[in-house]
Amino acid sequence: MGIGIVCLSPRETPDVPCVPTDAFLHWEVEHGGGGGNVEENRCPLEGAEAQTCFVSSFQWCTKLQLVDLLKEGLWVDLLDTYQPEIYIFDWWGGRNDCGCVYSIHVRLLAADKKSVLADFEAHLDPIEQWNDTRYHQVSHVFQRYGPGVRYVHFLHRGKDTQYWKGHYGARITNSTVMVKIS
Repeated sequence: MGIGIVCLSPRETPDVPCVPTDAFLHWEVEHGGGGGNVEENRCPLEGAEAQTCFVSSFQWCTKLQLVDLLKEGLWVDLLDTYQPEIYIFDWWGGRNDCGCVYSIHVRLLAADKKSVLADFEAHLDPIEQWNDTRYHQVSHVFQRYGPGVRYVHFLHRGKDTQYWKGHYGARITNSTVMVKIS
């Protein structure tokens, strides 16, 4: 599936999406409106091995994943002393016949899972109805975030702008968290 992946291995090209595994594996999902769904991409995402997407409805559909960096194989000294860059990527788009909105909020958390050590949030302009259906990439690199980071709290959401019953909202695919160790 085109969602639900966390990639924590170094890559030569961080803008190429990771290969996903299962639709909602590892995700907490809040299905607003008609609920979220997984569909085949209408506009294939170049370079992605998976060509499916999470599709939102007429009310906010939210997906959240909490990534435990220590469970993923990183270690305390690496995170606290070296502080490797943590990349986040997400691709989103809309159907051509319905506009949509999307937002993302990613936080680096301490061991208590509450203390925020770094933060990235984007509320992007809506995609209008009668669009080209292409995906748009959102990316951010966390650098020099300080000692204590143990979790990545990755949340994104979408909905349509027409309030149509069904799955006409934002399409989200190939979400990625990557720690780059040089």
